[in-house]
This record gives sequence, structure tokens and C-alpha cells, in this order.
Amino acid sequence: MSATVELVLAIEAAAASEWMTGAGSAANERSLASRTGRARSGKRLPAKARRTSASVSRRAADVRAELGATIADAMNRMPGMTEMPAIEPSTMRIFLERNGSRRVVSSFDSGGVPHIAVVHSSELSPGVRRCETVREAAFEAAFEADSALQLGNGLPPIAKDIASKRDDLTPSPILSIHRAAWRWSGPDGALVDVELRDARAAASGGAQTLAATTEPRTSPRPFSSLDRPEAIAFCELRLASRIVEPRIVPVAIGDGALPAAADPRLEDVDARAREPEAPDASDAAAAAVEPPGTLHDSTVAALRALFAVAGALADTLPVFPTLVDGYARACISAESRAPTPARAARIDLSKARSPHEAFVEVGSSIARHWFGNDAGVRERAEVEFVHQMRVALRRLKTSTKTFPRWMDATWKRTIAPDLDWLGALLGQVRDLDVFTGSTLPALAAADVEKDAWASLQTRAEARRDEARTQLQKALLTRRYAAFSLCWLKWLAMQRFSTGPEALTDKPLAAYAAKRVRKHYRRLTAKPELSTLEPADRHRRRIEAKRLRYTLEFFDSVTARKTRRQVSKQLGRIQSVLGDGSDAVAALRFLEALEVPPYQHGFARGWCEAVNRWAAVEGERLLRELGKPKIVR
Repeated sequence: MSATVELVLAIEAAAASEWMTGAGSAANERSLASRTGRARSGKRLPAKARRTSASVSRRAADVRAELGATIADAMNRMPGMTEMPAIEPSTMRIFLERNGSRRVVSSFDSGGVPHIAVVHSSELSPGVRRCETVREAAFEAAFEADSALQLGNGLPPIAKDIASKRDDLTPSPILSIHRAAWRWSGPDGALVDVELRDARAAASGGAQTLAATTEPRTSPRPFSSLDRPEAIAFCELRLASRIVEPRIVPVAIGDGALPAAADPRLEDVDARAREPEAPDASDAAAAAVEPPGTLHDSTVAALRALFAVAGALADTLPVFPTLVDGYARACISAESRAPTPARAARIDLSKARSPHEAFVEVGSSIARHWFGNDAGVRERAEVEFVHQMRVALRRLKTSTKTFPRWMDATWKRTIAPDLDWLGALLGQVRDLDVFTGSTLPALAAADVEKDAWASLQTRAEARRDEARTQLQKALLTRRYAAFSLCWLKWLAMQRFSTGPEALTDKPLAAYAAKRVRKHYRRLTAKPELSTLEPADRHRRRIEAKRLRYTLEFFDSVTARKTRRQVSKQLGRIQSVLGDGSDAVAALRFLEALEVPPYQHGFARGWCEAVNRWAAVEGERLLRELGKPKIVR
């Protein structure tokens, strides 16, 4: 059983299209989508539009065909990258355990021979998994033509325990897979395998027919095989770095030699027994670079190699990290579960004994919240996806105040600037969503001449759509790809650190209590809210938000009354003060839209009234706020 550290990079065809053909082609394709939408509604396109439609369709097909060759060319040009022997196309079905820790991969190769593999995996960090794959080849003759794809009675021993839990397995559709593979060799002897997966939902007709009709080929056909682009399930790169298990290395002590102690962080988290396995080339490479008398931390080395390759790929290709690979997404789609915005989940700190362990769990929660929404923002930019992704980044900013000593030079140099950049883009779209969907309609409803605001509403929505487009483009850039990879790498490495030395022995409850007290004092400080300027009230609102998020971070160690009452009251304070902040933002947007003097004056009076009410009501809620308590 071989162990690897794995990372998946999704290939974004929209980014590839713009990188390869320019923004003009993307605009034509969006225009085409609008026209074809009208065609589906029953209206026939004009002859000129039909010719344009056919031309753009051919151009899009050319881009897809060219993309496969571009990926292969870029991989072959990458220093240290070697193309591996061709992988035959196969027909495959995945059975995923509900908790995602195990999956059965059953497939037929081009010759109709069945294969099966069981993959055990555990999350090292969001997006990064430690995987062990078990394969059996001796059972092939025992399979009927469709038993592997249907998980029938002819299963080999390695899959029987999973097959007995059929209710816990989620099957994917039957997929037609074309793959290509490369191996990257690092200067220190590290090896990373890169596999391009081009998967489509297979045609109907049963596993036997699919296996029989899969044509053997001498080379893979990534992307160029997409004669039916609408059937694409996913396309991605899987990066796998082999973990070389630590060996006992003699360390000289006096006149004798004693074995070095094994690093407990490298023990198998599932404590499964392993059969002895012959060393391969990656073992030999690791042994060659391991200095005598030291213990090579193979998991950390594998992580570093993994992200080194990912970063190099993102410099050239339209690839972006994803926390859930295509196989798992195919299983989810098989259950007809439409994508929904990811929300902040409760953080379980029951096993955390130190501030550093708590910080790792908080960071992991934020990463799942962030990357659970970025695909939705990139593809649709719907209100709730944008809102939740912005909340995730606001939580990340708050974590820098709750855990300030963890923000090292790497964070300040490579992560913080891009966090501000992306946060500003998300904030602009979110503010415009609130303006067009809430504040502006409320302004119009308060005026006796409601119809006079209709044209302004149209212009405001056009401005919001521009901001959404700008945000979507940003999420398709190399800058965003590099930023997201850098954050995930930084977070993954924290799991193998002990954190700031000064806080190593500090109890978690004592640390949490100190951080909560600091935010609470800042929120409840004098002067009163009603005496502050709008900008100062907004800063006080930020303190309410920071205290609320900090309490959510430490939810597992807060008193029950704090969870039930204080957190809810903070939410009310944040909402009321937010109304005042939204009114200030509304005036800023109205001035940018150059509204007539009457509407501008009406809006100023209305917004001033909202601001005054928010200050008075916020002060009342603040007086009723209880003092948060941490359980020691």
C-alpha cells in the first residue's frame, strides 16, 4: 500500500479561452449565449446571427481542442517534468463513502478488463489529502462484464467491507476517462506525479457495452477528444507526491549507536496494518538526499514538492485549487444536489489543547468556507455566493487579530496584500448588491414619486453587473490562483508547526479569554455611539463583528449563556449598525451615478435619518450586551 500527499487543480476553460484568444472572443461567446437563450425561447435567430453563432461555436471548439495540446506542451517544457507512458482510455465509476474517507474506483480498460482500487484518505489540510491506494489484480477473471461498475457479488476482499455498507456509498455516473501523466523530479530528489483527467458522462447502454466500445489508443486524447463538449463532467490535474515512510536511522551516541525515534506526526492516522512493499525509485531518491544521522520528515517534504509543482503550473496554465476533486463532485451531482453557498460551520475545538491547535482548526474552517463559494462566484456571482465568500475573507481578517503572533513574514509579504485586493473586490460587489436590492428600493418606497427612481435603479443594476464581471475576471487570473495556492500551502504547513514559542505552553482557555476581553473592551468603550461620526461608528461595528467571529472561533470553550445570548445580541448590533453603514455607502453610490438634485437631497435626508436611528438603537442594544465568558 503506497501513501501519497495529493492536491487537485481544476482547469478553468473560461480562463483558458481568454488567455488563448483574448477578451474579444469571450465577449463574443457571452453574446452568443444571450442569443442562443433567445433561440431556446422560441424566437428564430436572424441569418447573420446564425452564421455568427456557427462561427463562434467553431472557434470555441478550436479553443477546446487547442487547450489539450497547450497543456501537454506546457507540461513538457516545464523544467524537471517528464512525460510518462500513455494511459489507455477507460470507463469508470466511483463509489464514495459518505464521510469521504474511502472510495471504491471500479473501471474497465480499453480491452474490457475490469480493475478495482480502494482509496483510503484523510485530510491533512483543506485541499490536501493523505491517500493510500490498495489494488488487486488477481481477481480480474472473477468479474462479469458489469460487476465492477455495479459493485456486484464478485468483489475482491479489499472491497467487501465497503460493499457491505451500500447505504453509506454514493455512486457517480459512469464516466468515460481520458488521462495523460507526467512525473516531476525536483533538485532534491523529490518526485511528484501529475495526472490530467478529462472525464465525461459516458453514453447509456450499460457497462459491458461501454467496455467493449472503448477503443484502445496509443496516446491519450486530453481535450482534443471533446467532440461532445456539453457532456464534460470535469477536467483537472491531480498532483500526487509520494510519502517515503521514515526509516530507523542510526545516530551515534558515545561509543555505540541507537536508533533515532520516529516522528509521531508521520504515523498512519488510521493505524492500519501494512504489508511490506518493495522500495521503488522514489524511495531510492529520498534515501540519496537524506543526510546520515537525521530523520527525514517525508510528509513535509512531500507537501513542499507538491506546492512547488502547483505554483509552477499556475504560472502557465489556467489551474485553480479545489477542495473537492472531480470524482467526488460527480458523486454529489449524481444525487441531484445543486451547488449551494457554503456557510461557516461550527468549529470543534474539543481536541485542541493549545492556541496553535485552535488556530489550525480555525484556519481550516475558514478555508472550507472560502473555497466552498469561489466556484459559485466565478461561474454565477449570485448574491449569496458573493456574500458568503466575503464573510469567509472577513473571518480570515479577524483571525489575524485573534491570532496576531502567527502572522509571519510569509503572510505579510505574500498573503496579506492579495487578501486586501480580493476583499476590496468582494466588498464592492456586496455593497452594490445591498444598494440595488435593499437600500435603493427602500429610498424609492419612501418617496411619493416612486416612478422617478426607476431609471436610477436600472443604472445602479448595470453598475452592479460591471462590478460582478470585474470580480469574476479577477477569480480567473494568475494572481488569484497564486494567492489561493499560497494561502493553502501556508495553512498546510501550520499543521506541522508548534506555533509561536512564547505561547507553546499557554492553555487554550486562558488565551481565548484574553482575546475576547480585548475585543469586548474596544466595543463597549466610551464615547457613546450616538456621539460618533459615521466613520467612527463603522469602526465600532467592525469591533462587534470581530468579537462575534472570535466567539465563533472559540465556541467550543465558551459558556452556554454566551453562545445563546451574547452572540445573538452581537448579531443584532452588527445588523443595526450595518444599516447605518449601508446608508453611507448609498450616498457614495448616488453621487457616482450623478442623480438629479432633488433625489440627491431626498437621499441625504433619508440616509441621515437612518444613521441617527442606527446610532440610538445600536447604543440601546450595546447597553443590554452581556459580558462573554470562557469556560476554563
